[in-house]
Amino acid sequence: MDNEKKILLFPVASHFLFHFHEIAFPALAIPLTLSLGMELRDVLALGFPMYLLFGLGALPWGVFADRTSNRLALVIGFFGCAAGSLLTAFSTTPSGIVGSLALIGAFSCICHPAGMGLISHGAKNRGAALGIFSVAGTAGLIAGPFLAGLMNWLAGWTMAYAVMGAVSFLWGAALLFVHIDEAPVGHDGTAGGPGGGGGNGFALGTVVLFFWIVTLGGLVYRINIVALPAFLEFKAGFLASALHDLLNLPVAAATTTMAAASLTSLIYVAGIFGQLWGGRIADRHELKRLYLAFYAAILPLALLMAFLTEQALVAAAAAYVFFALGIQPVENSLIASLTPPRRRSTGYGLAAILIFGVGALAVYLVGWVSARWSLGTVYLFSSALLALIVANIALLFAATRGRDLRNRRR
Repeated sequence: MDNEKKILLFPVASHFLFHFHEIAFPALAIPLTLSLGMELRDVLALGFPMYLLFGLGALPWGVFADRTSNRLALVIGFFGCAAGSLLTAFSTTPSGIVGSLALIGAFSCICHPAGMGLISHGAKNRGAALGIFSVAGTAGLIAGPFLAGLMNWLAGWTMAYAVMGAVSFLWGAALLFVHIDEAPVGHDGTAGGPGGGGGNGFALGTVVLFFWIVTLGGLVYRINIVALPAFLEFKAGFLASALHDLLNLPVAAATTTMAAASLTSLIYVAGIFGQLWGGRIADRHELKRLYLAFYAAILPLALLMAFLTEQALVAAAAAYVFFALGIQPVENSLIASLTPPRRRSTGYGLAAILIFGVGALAVYLVGWVSARWSLGTVYLFSSALLALIVANIALLFAATRGRDLRNRRR
Protein backbone atom coordinates (compact mmCIF):
# COMPACT_ATOMS: atom_id res chain seq x y z
CA MET A 1 0.00 0.00 0.00
CA ASP A 2 1.49 3.36 -1.00
CA ASN A 3 2.02 6.12 1.54
CA GLU A 4 -0.90 8.33 0.45
CA LYS A 5 -3.40 5.47 0.81
CA LYS A 6 -2.16 4.84 4.35
CA ILE A 7 -2.43 8.56 5.09
CA LEU A 8 -6.12 8.39 4.13
CA LEU A 9 -7.06 4.92 5.43
CA PHE A 10 -6.31 5.29 9.14
CA PRO A 11 -7.81 8.78 9.64
CA VAL A 12 -10.93 7.62 7.78
CA ALA A 13 -11.24 4.59 10.09
CA SER A 14 -10.78 6.76 13.20
CA HIS A 15 -13.40 9.28 12.00
CA PHE A 16 -15.92 6.51 11.30
CA LEU A 17 -15.39 5.07 14.79
CA PHE A 18 -15.65 8.52 16.43
CA HIS A 19 -19.11 9.18 15.03
CA PHE A 20 -20.12 5.53 15.51
CA HIS A 21 -19.43 5.91 19.24
CA GLU A 22 -21.16 9.30 19.25
CA ILE A 23 -24.45 7.81 18.07
CA ALA A 24 -24.15 4.26 19.49
CA PHE A 25 -24.65 5.39 23.09
CA PRO A 26 -28.08 7.03 22.57
CA ALA A 27 -29.03 4.10 20.33
CA LEU A 28 -28.35 1.73 23.25
CA ALA A 29 -29.92 3.97 25.89
CA ILE A 30 -33.13 1.96 26.28
CA PRO A 31 -31.33 -1.37 26.88
CA LEU A 32 -29.14 0.46 29.42
CA THR A 33 -32.24 1.70 31.29
CA LEU A 34 -33.40 -1.90 31.64
CA SER A 35 -29.98 -3.16 32.68
CA LEU A 36 -29.25 -0.40 35.20
CA GLY A 37 -32.82 0.15 36.40
CA MET A 38 -32.63 3.89 35.67
CA GLU A 39 -34.82 6.47 33.99
CA LEU A 40 -33.97 7.37 30.38
CA ARG A 41 -32.98 10.95 31.22
CA ASP A 42 -30.58 9.66 33.88
CA VAL A 43 -29.01 7.16 31.47
CA LEU A 44 -28.53 9.83 28.81
CA ALA A 45 -26.84 12.04 31.42
CA LEU A 46 -24.16 9.34 31.81
CA GLY A 47 -22.87 10.31 28.38
CA PHE A 48 -22.35 14.01 29.18
CA PRO A 49 -18.61 13.73 30.06
CA MET A 50 -18.02 11.76 26.85
CA TYR A 51 -19.71 14.38 24.68
CA LEU A 52 -17.92 17.18 26.53
CA LEU A 53 -14.52 15.57 25.91
CA PHE A 54 -15.35 15.01 22.22
CA GLY A 55 -14.80 18.76 21.88
CA LEU A 56 -12.54 19.80 24.78
CA GLY A 57 -10.05 16.98 24.25
CA ALA A 58 -9.33 17.87 20.63
CA LEU A 59 -7.14 20.94 21.24
CA PRO A 60 -4.58 19.36 23.62
CA TRP A 61 -4.35 16.33 21.33
CA GLY A 62 -3.78 18.69 18.40
CA VAL A 63 -0.86 20.28 20.25
CA PHE A 64 0.47 16.79 21.07
CA ALA A 65 0.22 15.72 17.40
CA ASP A 66 2.09 18.85 16.24
CA ARG A 67 4.89 18.24 18.73
CA THR A 68 5.22 14.48 18.16
CA SER A 69 3.47 12.97 15.14
CA ASN A 70 -0.06 12.53 13.84
CA ARG A 71 0.51 8.79 13.43
CA LEU A 72 1.47 8.36 17.10
CA ALA A 73 -1.58 10.37 18.18
CA LEU A 74 -3.87 8.14 16.09
CA VAL A 75 -2.29 4.96 17.55
CA ILE A 76 -2.96 6.28 21.07
CA GLY A 77 -6.48 7.22 20.01
CA PHE A 78 -7.33 3.75 18.71
CA PHE A 79 -5.98 1.99 21.81
CA GLY A 80 -7.52 4.50 24.22
CA CYS A 81 -10.90 4.18 22.55
CA ALA A 82 -10.59 0.38 22.67
CA ALA A 83 -9.88 0.54 26.41
CA GLY A 84 -12.88 2.79 27.02
CA SER A 85 -15.21 0.55 25.01
CA LEU A 86 -14.06 -2.64 26.70
CA LEU A 87 -14.35 -1.06 30.16
CA THR A 88 -17.89 0.03 29.25
CA ALA A 89 -18.73 -3.55 28.27
CA PHE A 90 -17.59 -4.79 31.68
CA SER A 91 -19.05 -1.93 33.74
CA THR A 92 -22.06 -2.76 35.89
CA THR A 93 -22.59 0.53 37.72
CA PRO A 94 -23.55 4.03 36.55
CA SER A 95 -20.30 5.50 37.90
CA GLY A 96 -18.28 2.88 36.03
CA ILE A 97 -20.10 3.62 32.77
CA VAL A 98 -19.63 7.39 33.20
CA GLY A 99 -15.87 6.91 33.57
CA SER A 100 -15.48 4.46 30.71
CA LEU A 101 -17.58 6.56 28.33
CA ALA A 102 -15.48 9.60 29.28
CA LEU A 103 -12.40 7.59 28.31
CA ILE A 104 -13.95 6.98 24.88
CA GLY A 105 -14.55 10.72 24.50
CA ALA A 106 -11.02 11.63 25.63
CA PHE A 107 -9.35 9.36 23.06
CA SER A 108 -11.73 9.13 20.09
CA CYS A 109 -11.58 12.93 19.67
CA ILE A 110 -7.97 12.53 18.46
CA CYS A 111 -9.32 11.70 15.00
CA HIS A 112 -10.08 15.33 14.14
CA PRO A 113 -6.78 17.10 14.84
CA ALA A 114 -4.46 14.17 14.06
CA GLY A 115 -6.47 12.68 11.20
CA MET A 116 -7.04 15.93 9.32
CA GLY A 117 -3.54 17.12 10.20
CA LEU A 118 -2.07 14.00 8.60
CA ILE A 119 -4.27 14.32 5.50
CA SER A 120 -3.65 18.06 5.05
CA HIS A 121 0.11 17.52 5.04
CA GLY A 122 0.37 14.30 3.06
CA ALA A 123 -2.51 14.06 0.57
CA LYS A 124 -1.79 15.48 -2.88
CA ASN A 125 -5.50 16.03 -3.60
CA ARG A 126 -6.17 17.54 -0.20
CA GLY A 127 -9.77 18.61 -0.82
CA ALA A 128 -10.86 15.24 -2.18
CA ALA A 129 -9.13 13.42 0.69
CA LEU A 130 -10.79 15.67 3.28
CA GLY A 131 -14.11 14.99 1.54
CA ILE A 132 -13.62 11.24 1.97
CA PHE A 133 -12.66 11.83 5.62
CA SER A 134 -15.94 13.72 6.10
CA VAL A 135 -17.93 10.95 4.38
CA ALA A 136 -16.52 8.42 6.85
CA GLY A 137 -17.94 10.42 9.75
CA THR A 138 -21.37 10.64 8.14
CA ALA A 139 -21.25 6.90 7.39
CA GLY A 140 -20.57 6.28 11.08
CA LEU A 141 -23.62 8.36 12.05
CA ILE A 142 -25.81 6.47 9.59
CA ALA A 143 -24.50 2.97 10.35
CA GLY A 144 -24.12 3.42 14.12
CA PRO A 145 -27.76 3.10 15.26
CA PHE A 146 -28.43 0.09 13.01
CA LEU A 147 -25.26 -1.87 13.84
CA ALA A 148 -25.39 -1.06 17.55
CA GLY A 149 -29.05 -2.09 17.63
CA LEU A 150 -28.27 -5.29 15.72
CA MET A 151 -25.45 -6.25 18.11
CA ASN A 152 -27.72 -5.52 21.07
CA TRP A 153 -30.45 -7.69 19.54
CA LEU A 154 -28.00 -10.54 18.95
CA ALA A 155 -26.08 -10.49 22.24
CA GLY A 156 -26.91 -7.44 24.38
CA TRP A 157 -25.43 -3.98 24.85
CA THR A 158 -22.31 -5.27 26.61
CA MET A 159 -21.37 -7.30 23.54
CA ALA A 160 -21.96 -4.24 21.35
CA TYR A 161 -19.34 -2.29 23.30
CA ALA A 162 -17.01 -5.30 23.39
CA VAL A 163 -17.12 -5.52 19.59
CA MET A 164 -16.53 -1.76 19.25
CA GLY A 165 -13.53 -2.11 21.55
CA ALA A 166 -12.14 -5.05 19.57
CA VAL A 167 -12.48 -3.16 16.28
CA SER A 168 -10.68 -0.11 17.70
CA PHE A 169 -7.92 -2.32 19.09
CA LEU A 170 -7.37 -4.04 15.74
CA TRP A 171 -7.04 -0.69 13.94
CA GLY A 172 -4.56 0.48 16.56
CA ALA A 173 -2.53 -2.70 16.27
CA ALA A 174 -2.48 -2.40 12.48
CA LEU A 175 -1.27 1.22 12.60
CA LEU A 176 1.35 0.33 15.22
CA PHE A 177 3.15 -1.81 12.64
CA VAL A 178 2.63 0.50 9.65
CA HIS A 179 5.16 3.18 8.70
CA ILE A 180 3.74 6.47 7.42
CA ASP A 181 5.91 9.20 5.94
CA GLU A 182 4.49 12.46 7.33
CA ALA A 183 6.70 14.74 5.24
CA PRO A 184 4.46 17.45 3.70
CA VAL A 185 3.72 17.27 0.00
CA GLY A 186 3.69 20.47 -2.07
CA HIS A 187 0.61 22.58 -1.35
CA ASP A 188 0.47 26.24 -2.20
CA GLY A 189 -2.19 27.47 0.20
CA THR A 190 -2.05 31.10 -0.88
CA ALA A 191 -1.26 33.04 -3.99
CA GLY A 192 -1.00 36.65 -4.98
CA GLY A 193 0.63 38.12 -1.90
CA PRO A 194 3.63 37.98 0.39
CA GLY A 195 4.03 35.43 3.11
CA GLY A 196 2.06 32.63 1.45
CA GLY A 197 2.61 28.98 2.03
CA GLY A 198 -0.23 27.60 4.04
CA GLY A 199 -0.84 30.02 6.82
CA ASN A 200 2.27 32.22 7.04
CA GLY A 201 1.77 35.98 6.75
CA PHE A 202 -1.88 36.20 7.84
CA ALA A 203 -2.70 38.73 10.53
CA LEU A 204 -3.98 37.32 13.80
CA GLY A 205 -7.25 39.21 13.33
CA THR A 206 -7.83 37.42 10.01
CA VAL A 207 -7.36 34.01 11.63
CA VAL A 208 -9.63 34.98 14.55
CA LEU A 209 -12.29 36.16 12.09
CA PHE A 210 -12.16 32.84 10.27
CA PHE A 211 -12.51 30.78 13.45
CA TRP A 212 -15.42 33.02 14.49
CA ILE A 213 -17.12 31.99 11.24
CA VAL A 214 -16.30 28.34 12.04
CA THR A 215 -17.97 28.80 15.44
CA LEU A 216 -21.15 30.24 13.93
CA GLY A 217 -21.18 27.48 11.32
CA GLY A 218 -20.85 24.82 14.01
CA LEU A 219 -23.84 26.27 15.83
CA VAL A 220 -25.95 26.26 12.65
CA TYR A 221 -24.86 22.69 11.88
CA ARG A 222 -25.80 21.45 15.35
CA ILE A 223 -29.15 23.29 15.31
CA ASN A 224 -30.22 21.26 12.29
CA ILE A 225 -29.00 17.98 13.80
CA VAL A 226 -31.01 18.62 16.97
CA ALA A 227 -34.16 20.02 15.34
CA LEU A 228 -34.58 18.03 12.13
CA PRO A 229 -35.92 14.66 13.41
CA ALA A 230 -38.63 16.25 15.54
CA PHE A 231 -39.44 18.82 12.84
CA LEU A 232 -40.00 16.02 10.31
CA GLU A 233 -42.15 14.15 12.80
CA PHE A 234 -44.46 17.17 13.10
CA LYS A 235 -44.36 18.47 9.52
CA ALA A 236 -43.72 15.45 7.24
CA GLY A 237 -46.15 12.73 8.24
CA PHE A 238 -46.60 11.32 4.72
CA LEU A 239 -44.28 8.33 5.30
CA ALA A 240 -46.05 7.34 8.52
CA SER A 241 -49.38 7.51 6.67
CA ALA A 242 -47.98 5.41 3.83
CA LEU A 243 -46.72 2.78 6.28
CA HIS A 244 -50.16 2.65 7.84
CA ASP A 245 -51.91 2.30 4.47
CA LEU A 246 -49.48 -0.16 2.81
CA LEU A 247 -48.35 -2.30 5.75
CA ASN A 248 -51.31 -1.78 8.06
CA LEU A 249 -49.02 -0.48 10.79
CA PRO A 250 -50.88 1.18 13.64
CA VAL A 251 -51.15 4.96 13.71
CA ALA A 252 -49.07 5.36 16.85
CA ALA A 253 -46.35 7.64 18.14
CA ALA A 254 -43.75 4.90 17.63
CA THR A 255 -44.65 4.56 13.95
CA THR A 256 -44.45 8.33 13.42
CA THR A 257 -41.07 8.47 15.18
CA MET A 258 -39.71 5.56 13.14
CA ALA A 259 -40.85 7.22 9.91
CA ALA A 260 -39.23 10.53 10.84
CA ALA A 261 -36.00 8.77 11.83
CA SER A 262 -35.96 6.94 8.49
CA LEU A 263 -36.47 10.19 6.58
CA THR A 264 -33.65 11.81 8.59
CA SER A 265 -31.26 8.98 7.67
CA LEU A 266 -32.18 9.25 3.99
CA ILE A 267 -31.64 13.01 4.08
CA TYR A 268 -28.15 12.53 5.52
CA VAL A 269 -27.29 10.17 2.68
CA ALA A 270 -27.57 13.28 0.47
CA GLY A 271 -24.88 14.81 2.66
CA ILE A 272 -22.43 12.09 1.65
CA PHE A 273 -22.74 13.12 -1.99
CA GLY A 274 -22.30 16.74 -0.92
CA GLN A 275 -19.08 15.89 0.92
CA LEU A 276 -17.64 14.01 -2.06
CA TRP A 277 -18.55 16.84 -4.44
CA GLY A 278 -17.30 19.50 -2.05
CA GLY A 279 -13.98 17.71 -1.73
CA ARG A 280 -13.52 17.50 -5.49
CA ILE A 281 -14.27 21.13 -6.22
CA ALA A 282 -12.13 22.23 -3.25
CA ASP A 283 -9.14 21.05 -5.28
CA ARG A 284 -10.22 23.02 -8.35
CA HIS A 285 -11.47 26.41 -7.19
CA GLU A 286 -10.56 29.25 -4.87
CA LEU A 287 -11.64 28.27 -1.36
CA LYS A 288 -13.10 31.57 -0.08
CA ARG A 289 -15.39 31.80 -3.09
CA LEU A 290 -16.59 28.24 -2.51
CA TYR A 291 -17.11 28.99 1.19
CA LEU A 292 -19.31 31.95 0.33
CA ALA A 293 -21.19 30.07 -2.41
CA PHE A 294 -22.06 27.14 -0.13
CA TYR A 295 -23.35 29.34 2.68
CA ALA A 296 -25.25 31.50 0.18
CA ALA A 297 -26.97 28.31 -1.02
CA ILE A 298 -27.80 27.12 2.52
CA LEU A 299 -29.42 30.42 3.59
CA PRO A 300 -32.55 30.34 1.34
CA LEU A 301 -32.98 26.60 1.99
CA ALA A 302 -33.15 27.25 5.75
CA LEU A 303 -35.79 29.91 5.11
CA LEU A 304 -37.81 27.53 2.96
CA MET A 305 -37.67 24.77 5.56
CA ALA A 306 -39.36 27.06 8.09
CA PHE A 307 -42.51 27.14 5.94
CA LEU A 308 -42.61 23.89 3.91
CA THR A 309 -44.30 20.61 4.83
CA GLU A 310 -44.42 16.96 3.70
CA GLN A 311 -42.42 15.96 0.57
CA ALA A 312 -41.39 19.55 -0.21
CA LEU A 313 -39.86 19.87 3.25
CA VAL A 314 -37.91 16.63 2.81
CA ALA A 315 -36.59 17.82 -0.57
CA ALA A 316 -35.49 21.16 0.89
CA ALA A 317 -33.90 19.42 3.88
CA ALA A 318 -31.97 17.06 1.58
CA ALA A 319 -30.66 20.03 -0.41
CA TYR A 320 -29.81 21.84 2.85
CA VAL A 321 -27.83 18.86 4.17
CA PHE A 322 -26.11 18.40 0.78
CA PHE A 323 -24.58 21.87 1.06
CA ALA A 324 -24.23 21.92 4.86
CA LEU A 325 -22.10 18.76 4.83
CA GLY A 326 -20.55 19.51 1.45
CA ILE A 327 -18.95 22.63 2.92
CA GLN A 328 -16.88 20.56 5.38
CA PRO A 329 -13.94 19.72 3.07
CA VAL A 330 -13.91 23.34 1.90
CA GLU A 331 -13.77 24.65 5.48
CA ASN A 332 -11.14 22.08 6.48
CA SER A 333 -9.06 23.10 3.47
CA LEU A 334 -9.31 26.74 4.59
CA ILE A 335 -8.04 25.74 8.04
CA ALA A 336 -5.01 24.22 6.32
CA SER A 337 -4.47 27.41 4.29
CA LEU A 338 -4.85 29.81 7.23
CA THR A 339 -2.76 27.96 9.83
CA PRO A 340 1.03 27.46 9.75
CA PRO A 341 2.09 23.86 8.92
CA ARG A 342 3.75 23.44 12.33
CA ARG A 343 0.42 24.30 14.02
CA ARG A 344 -1.90 22.49 11.60
CA SER A 345 -3.20 19.82 13.99
CA THR A 346 -3.63 22.45 16.71
CA GLY A 347 -5.79 24.44 14.27
CA TYR A 348 -7.99 21.42 13.63
CA GLY A 349 -8.22 20.79 17.38
CA LEU A 350 -9.35 24.37 17.96
CA ALA A 351 -11.99 24.01 15.24
CA ALA A 352 -13.28 20.81 16.88
CA ILE A 353 -13.66 22.57 20.24
CA LEU A 354 -15.58 25.42 18.63
CA ILE A 355 -17.83 23.12 16.58
CA PHE A 356 -18.54 20.47 19.22
CA GLY A 357 -18.27 22.74 22.27
CA VAL A 358 -20.09 25.91 21.26
CA GLY A 359 -22.30 23.86 18.94
CA ALA A 360 -23.59 21.99 21.99
CA LEU A 361 -25.46 25.17 22.95
CA ALA A 362 -27.82 24.32 20.09
CA VAL A 363 -29.56 21.82 22.38
CA TYR A 364 -30.66 24.63 24.69
CA LEU A 365 -31.23 27.10 21.87
CA VAL A 366 -33.57 24.77 19.97
CA GLY A 367 -35.47 23.97 23.15
CA TRP A 368 -35.90 27.64 24.08
CA VAL A 369 -36.97 28.85 20.61
CA SER A 370 -39.34 25.93 19.99
CA ALA A 371 -40.96 26.32 23.42
CA ARG A 372 -41.38 30.09 23.02
CA TRP A 373 -42.48 30.03 19.36
CA SER A 374 -42.25 26.84 17.25
CA LEU A 375 -39.81 24.42 15.62
CA GLY A 376 -40.30 26.28 12.35
CA THR A 377 -39.04 29.44 14.06
CA VAL A 378 -35.81 27.56 14.84
CA TYR A 379 -35.03 27.61 11.11
CA LEU A 380 -35.80 31.33 10.92
CA PHE A 381 -33.29 31.86 13.72
CA SER A 382 -30.83 29.64 11.85
CA SER A 383 -31.37 31.78 8.74
CA ALA A 384 -30.39 34.88 10.72
CA LEU A 385 -27.18 33.15 11.82
CA LEU A 386 -26.48 32.16 8.21
CA ALA A 387 -26.91 35.78 7.10
CA LEU A 388 -24.39 36.77 9.78
CA ILE A 389 -21.99 34.11 8.47
CA VAL A 390 -22.28 35.43 4.90
CA ALA A 391 -21.57 38.96 6.14
CA ASN A 392 -18.50 37.74 8.03
CA ILE A 393 -17.21 35.87 4.98
CA ALA A 394 -17.44 39.17 3.12
CA LEU A 395 -15.18 40.62 5.83
CA LEU A 396 -12.82 37.67 5.33
CA PHE A 397 -12.62 38.57 1.62
CA ALA A 398 -11.65 42.12 2.60
CA ALA A 399 -9.07 40.91 5.11
CA THR A 400 -7.41 38.63 2.54
CA ARG A 401 -7.82 40.93 -0.46
CA GLY A 402 -5.42 40.04 -3.27
CA ARG A 403 -4.66 36.57 -1.92
CA ASP A 404 -6.26 33.46 -3.34
CA LEU A 405 -6.59 30.48 -1.02
CA ARG A 406 -6.24 27.20 -2.89
CA ASN A 407 -5.40 23.56 -2.24
CA ARG A 408 -3.23 23.40 -5.35
CA ARG A 409 -1.38 25.75 -7.63
CA ARG A 410 -3.34 26.84 -10.66
